Amino acid sequence: MKLTAAQVSEFEKFVTGLMEEYKMPGLAVGIACGDEVVYKKGFGVKDLVTKAPVTTRTIFGVASVTKSFTGVAIMKLCEEGKMSVHDPVKKFLPEFGVPGGTGDAITSHHCLTHTTGLPPLPSLDWAIDDNTKKENETSNEGKPHPPVTTYSELMEYLRTGDFTVLGEPGRYCSYSNDAYGVLGAVIEKVSGEMYARYMEQNILAPLGMKRSTFNLEEILKDDDVTTLYYKENDEDEEIKSSNNWQVAPAHMACGWLKSCVDDLLNYVRWHCSGGTFGGARVLSRESLEAMIQPYADYTRDKKYGYGFGIQEDYEGVTIIDHSGGLRGVSSQVGWIKDKGISAVVLCNLSGAPTSKVLAAAFNMMLGLPLDKPRFVYQKGDWPKEQLDALTGTFKSGEGGQVTFYKEDGKLMARYGKDSKRSYEVKRDSDNVGVVTVRGLDNEIRFFRDQNGSVWAIGSGGRIIRKS
Repeated sequence: MKLTAAQVSEFEKFVTGLMEEYKMPGLAVGIACGDEVVYKKGFGVKDLVTKAPVTTRTIFGVASVTKSFTGVAIMKLCEEGKMSVHDPVKKFLPEFGVPGGTGDAITSHHCLTHTTGLPPLPSLDWAIDDNTKKENETSNEGKPHPPVTTYSELMEYLRTGDFTVLGEPGRYCSYSNDAYGVLGAVIEKVSGEMYARYMEQNILAPLGMKRSTFNLEEILKDDDVTTLYYKENDEDEEIKSSNNWQVAPAHMACGWLKSCVDDLLNYVRWHCSGGTFGGARVLSRESLEAMIQPYADYTRDKKYGYGFGIQEDYEGVTIIDHSGGLRGVSSQVGWIKDKGISAVVLCNLSGAPTSKVLAAAFNMMLGLPLDKPRFVYQKGDWPKEQLDALTGTFKSGEGGQVTFYKEDGKLMARYGKDSKRSYEVKRDSDNVGVVTVRGLDNEIRFFRDQNGSVWAIGSGGRIIRKS
């Protein structure tokens, strides 16, 4: 498939417009159709001081896009007969457990699909604080907490931590970085190799991903790597920079791959091909297909597989994708099943709307308007008699907080304890609302107990209890 000059011009105008609106320093995009790369380009700069341009070789973090690579590793070990996704985690990690005793029933399948029952926890933030180089003398001075730097320390915290699981394994889907940290430990135990080494030898190298690594020392020596840009919070307009990549050793499997558009195009094209690359079969078609089954309800229109989200009906096609975000990292990879269309988007600003760029890339390839949203909500008004039941404050173990309250007959949301901004929550259905922030729709699901009372919300893929 060839893109016309008019299509490319319209797409690039769309991308640069988004970059200006959201103050993105740099971004790289790649699009493929089958084995052919039909478009790739770097936009903006990797460093605002030197003005060095972004290229498709520029190394970015990919954050949670790493989860799908971890899923591939698990499936490869299963193909080799060394494990099954339905084996209890404790078969390989006897020290694993969770409060309440449900840990015995948790399998790798539950970890891969975020259905372990683990709620959002502070452990990843603790690990980052303890292991990342300080920006200044006062940074990383949080409250005392258990160490979670090693796998054994992560297991200790998950087994003895002061938290309550959401429910029995398989009942709820709530995004868990810790579950993927556990999978990293499983991979090491089953393979007998360090996680990073196993990934590099068995996945990255066979796919020709020569500029992809988990090794921070390699990143710091590279001459084409991005600076990290971020805002302190959503209400801050000032963009700050950093060259200190976040570090969390026990959570490597959930988000610590660094890569570039050129390499990631190999990865998504490989998924589209059904498991072959360069004439060699890296993983069976059956295993790849197992990764993209809609195992768990993630949002209203998206299911979750093994490290990938699945949107089953977008203009008659199925989109497989995953996003990622850390300090200085916003990433998206995905493909359209049965169409052979794949795309990669990497940005060096935290919280950038890379999802809009990925959607625009797919829309262009499908002949649709670039700004057509993938998810459309009704955005009606809530019946006034329902408002009281939806109010309250919901606090996440990851540090987030959202408060819902009534104002002039509307349901309003305030994010963060000290935030001065409020947003109206529009109604999509009885248990689904939507908050629109800077043109991005954020779904809110209301979970009710057997008495009809709201006990938790779903936001950002997490289930967050009412405080």
